[in-house]
Amino acid sequence: MLKYTTILLLVILAVSCSKQKTEPISNDSLFSLIKSEKTNITFNNRISENMNNFFGVYNYAYNGGGVAVGDINNDGLPDIYFTGNQVEDHLYINKGNFTFENITKKSGIASKKSWHNGVVMADVNADGLLDIYICKGGWNEPEDLRGNLLYINQGDNTFKEEAEAYGLADKGFSMMATFFDVDNDNDLDMYLINRPKDFFLSYEQYINLKNQNNDNYRDKLYINNNGKFVNSSKEKGIEDNLGYGLGLAVSDINNDGYKDIFVSNDFYEHDYMYINNKGETLKNEVKTRTNHVAFYGMGVDIVDINNDGLEDIIELDMSPENYVRSKTNMATMNVEEYNFYLDQGLHNQYMHNVLLLNQGNGFFSDISQLSGISKTDWSWSCLGSDFDNDGYKDIFVTNGYKRDIWNRDASIKYKEYTQKGVNPNISKDQIIQEIVDFFPSNKLKNYIFKNKRNYKFENTSKKWGIDTPSFSNGAAYADLDNDGDLDLIINNIDDQAFIYKNNSENTSNNYLRIKFKGSKNNSFGLGNKITLFYNDSIQYQEFKTVRGYLSSVEPIAHFGLGKTQQIDSIQILWPDGKEHILNNITINQLLTINYTDAKKAENNTLPVSPILTEVTSEMFEQPFVHKENIYDDFKDQILIPHKLSQNGPCLAVGDINSDGLEDFYVGGAGNQSGQTYIQTVNGKFKVKKQPAFKNDSRHEDVGATFFDADGDNDLDLYVVSGGNEFEIHDPILQDRLYINNGKGQFNKSNNLPELNESGSAVVPLDFDADGDLDLFVGGRLIPKTYPYAPKSFLLENKEGKFTDVTNTIAPELSNIGMVTSAVWSDIDGNQTNELILVGEWMPITIFKLENKIFKNVTNQYGLENTNGWWNKIVASDIDKDGDTDFVVGNLGLNYKFSASKEKPFIVYANDFDQNGTNDIFLAKHYKDREVPIRGKQCTSQQMPRIGEKYKTYQEFAKADISQIIGDVNNKALKYEAKEFASIILKNKSGKLTIEKLPIQAQFSVINGITVEDFNQDGINDILIAGNKFEVEVETTRADASVGLLMLGTKTGTFKSLNYLESGFFAPYNVKDIQKIKLPNSKTAILTAINNNTTKIFSTN
Repeated sequence: MLKYTTILLLVILAVSCSKQKTEPISNDSLFSLIKSEKTNITFNNRISENMNNFFGVYNYAYNGGGVAVGDINNDGLPDIYFTGNQVEDHLYINKGNFTFENITKKSGIASKKSWHNGVVMADVNADGLLDIYICKGGWNEPEDLRGNLLYINQGDNTFKEEAEAYGLADKGFSMMATFFDVDNDNDLDMYLINRPKDFFLSYEQYINLKNQNNDNYRDKLYINNNGKFVNSSKEKGIEDNLGYGLGLAVSDINNDGYKDIFVSNDFYEHDYMYINNKGETLKNEVKTRTNHVAFYGMGVDIVDINNDGLEDIIELDMSPENYVRSKTNMATMNVEEYNFYLDQGLHNQYMHNVLLLNQGNGFFSDISQLSGISKTDWSWSCLGSDFDNDGYKDIFVTNGYKRDIWNRDASIKYKEYTQKGVNPNISKDQIIQEIVDFFPSNKLKNYIFKNKRNYKFENTSKKWGIDTPSFSNGAAYADLDNDGDLDLIINNIDDQAFIYKNNSENTSNNYLRIKFKGSKNNSFGLGNKITLFYNDSIQYQEFKTVRGYLSSVEPIAHFGLGKTQQIDSIQILWPDGKEHILNNITINQLLTINYTDAKKAENNTLPVSPILTEVTSEMFEQPFVHKENIYDDFKDQILIPHKLSQNGPCLAVGDINSDGLEDFYVGGAGNQSGQTYIQTVNGKFKVKKQPAFKNDSRHEDVGATFFDADGDNDLDLYVVSGGNEFEIHDPILQDRLYINNGKGQFNKSNNLPELNESGSAVVPLDFDADGDLDLFVGGRLIPKTYPYAPKSFLLENKEGKFTDVTNTIAPELSNIGMVTSAVWSDIDGNQTNELILVGEWMPITIFKLENKIFKNVTNQYGLENTNGWWNKIVASDIDKDGDTDFVVGNLGLNYKFSASKEKPFIVYANDFDQNGTNDIFLAKHYKDREVPIRGKQCTSQQMPRIGEKYKTYQEFAKADISQIIGDVNNKALKYEAKEFASIILKNKSGKLTIEKLPIQAQFSVINGITVEDFNQDGINDILIAGNKFEVEVETTRADASVGLLMLGTKTGTFKSLNYLESGFFAPYNVKDIQKIKLPNSKTAILTAINNNTTKIFSTN
């Protein structure tokens, strides 16, 4: 959430409390904010600031309180509990019709003595009544005030505090707890989030604190031992932790029948994803089951957002959606700091919300940027549920922080204030007042997102009536009026709590609610797995109440059904393995299911036979491990969007020893030679040593092809050299040609011209029709001079010696762009091949041979507005209609940057400050203006005059590109990207039309593509892989792809398979894939991975 940097004390100005304001809500709104005059709910989590309670001494002073909802008196109406930080907690009994009675005093809830955080309702003593557990822990409170509270329900609207008797009076600095059955023994155990009392720590101080093993600072797992809870953290593996946990959720993450635990951590420490080893121990596997998580982890919920029967993870952070706020309140991260955290064993973490999609094998990919939920400002609670009852889960987010502590201009003013010296004649309170006045206070609107299906969400906050600014924290949902939809209850700082009535009953959408009468010691059936089957669709939910932030929801499972009139069947799986199967269920009811009717579950799961299987260890006696020579490109150009020094390895496939079996070459990094692998008759691959490669190991291999260069009927090898760490035209950038002796042994040839460009791709074709193979060689970049285009080449083969003829026969080709991939193909069926190129900032570009000259005919094919960040193009007759189509891999739609024809993504390049170095500006459109992507601090590092011109972050945030750059902009290089989606170019009699690949193919960058009929149904399928890890640290790396197999259908569409169906799993930084035939008529897929082992998958 927050990280202390240079400010020792940040004091927040006390704001007088006010009653909530309600705006007139239209009848069309999904939610109506009900006034306290109607509800009688007047709870207000007022925060009073003083020398012992303000942000400068307590970093969580404005983190707020929680909400718990449940029917404590079993009258059929859910009741509400609010926790207060400095004010007393409130307990309200639901009297019906959105009217509540405050029974706090007469219920036996103790008067306020300490700071309360999270709250959960659960039947702790298994008597069928909901009890209340409260987590305590303010700043530096003494131990006698910190013991957590357990209020046992006496059955008459009164409670007795018995935490000590049940072993749950934990005296740590507690944030939240959840009750669940960790060992499947039919009782409730408890996980507790604790935190250190100290804030404002450097990483070294944090590690020292961690090594102290203070039990009060650590999370704990309590095991239920015949009704008494025992701290079993050490025995269960919950001991090596010290986090500032804010979010907590449980789910069977790896689908093995046991509940796992996800803890969302603030500050340095990465999140915990504790995987349950059959109730015996738990192990944090967050680094192996995700590619990244949120940095300042806040609230969390685990729900199935796409109705595939797999639960996904929503985790919040604090990134502003508003452009000006993002530039004035932005946290920063530099390369050295980020790499330091990685070196310490921490995970990749980024400062925005994440939506971790379950890939089917317990691995999760963040698709938050594609889904549209990545930025909701300073967010706290996230609740995933079906608020409009259309059958898909929506997402509600609370938002707001009392002071803009991250405001960069306020920090500067504070620093100046302290440097002048404090006036000794004023009181401490006056000093605090003066300091606090520097920091703006802006209430923010909460968010609610409608699930639009296909992994997309729409911000419907205003449309649905969720648009009252506030400082909102904990939240819960419940059907307060039993009308079949979910109402919202929100705990606010310095405002009365919000009660939002859901008006879905005015629609024709249907619902089903399910209540459980559980086993003896789990009376509410927590942990049940519920699957609804209807209309060839499913809905899935793991029943839990602790969701979001510091809160617990009503213990009734809710399902929206849209227009569905009847549920075909319901499967209920209880934690101990028993199940219910119910058929033909009536809709629009509260269905009660009793554990005593459950039966032993039958395993009716049909085995899934995946199309591919990884066989790396079986096929390789000595697999190739790419070892990237790490280089910091950002030291040369701080504002570039990503590195250009990590483009390998490459692959080339061919039968190099003429034995009828395909072999392959895999390229090496700088100071690592590439390798050839010979395929044996049993389908395995052995290394073929090549001394010539070893002699050239300083080169970085980024492209390769086998072809017959000298006309002797064997395959020679061309290798493209690349990289960004060298100087322009450094000899190390020279490409290489290796001649085959006919037996798979290669010797270096000097028959290439001087080609000291940093390249990318090479494709052979006899373009002069003289009977031998000529070459196109693509230029990728000019070292340290992004985004200027290098030279690309056409090389003519004259009896095995190659000559650069680019200027003669293709003058437009020379500096065509930053080429990444190329193919030759006869698009129009005239028996002459066109050259099709793709690249970064380039349109899909076509060169056609006319009168012995290659001319750029891109516009003739209608491709002039296809500029993107293209990475790969493959030619194949996808639809088998006799002409060649193209699959083209792009950046994807799940990225920080977006692009369209109307609002292109832009780069400007020039020596803007006229100091002899190349500067760049990345820009986007915001309110019809072009504005910079990067902030004032980074931009000023590249161009110090920017910092001199704009004294404040606010001034910089309000300036557009033309104002920032000035007149020099008129002479700048400007590129625009207008399309980031990966596509198919369908060829219909020489005319090309664009079809976007399925949405799952847009999750990340595509670097590798292969087309094959994988399921042997006579229709071509497409396999892709990619990702891009080498981005600047304030841009989330593109790592959501695990590889994707898309099966072609008779209708011409493609069906995306999940991992369980495809068997292809490559969540790595994949740079190329190639198919290779095996001797048993199977096809294998070679997968080349940057800084990792090359893997191989075989068809089954």
